[in-house]
Amino acid sequence: MSLYQLVYLSQSTRKLDKEELFALWKQAKANNGTIDVTGSLFYNGGWFMQVLEGPAPTLASLYDKIAKDPRHRDLRLLYNEPAAYRTFVRWTMNMTNLEDRQADRYEELVEVIEAAKAGRKIHALSAAVTLLNIFKS
Repeated sequence: MSLYQLVYLSQSTRKLDKEELFALWKQAKANNGTIDVTGSLFYNGGWFMQVLEGPAPTLASLYDKIAKDPRHRDLRLLYNEPAAYRTFVRWTMNMTNLEDRQADRYEELVEVIEAAKAGRKIHALSAAVTLLNIFKS
């Protein structure tokens, strides 16, 4: 089965604290491990940006499930393309809470989320492609 990468942006229906984010990450990590999905979740200022990697049918089903999750709204599919390899191969789900301001590449990641929210490009690339490129290097 071919590998795909899917990136979406959504707004949290309410601000989540560290414990709630940890519980969300833990659940996603466990679930993804059983369905051959890897990826990373980024949270900043009440916005989620997530990369999911796996078989296309699995990602489609997972995205439909995410779309129905009442914890967020304004879901926007930013990227859904075939991939030659996994960018987040080490993690069934990684999470970066940018509100801690301790993340590696903090400024770059905040800029990516802001660009995605505004629908603008960064150096002629979509926010989703820019995000993937940050982690390919």
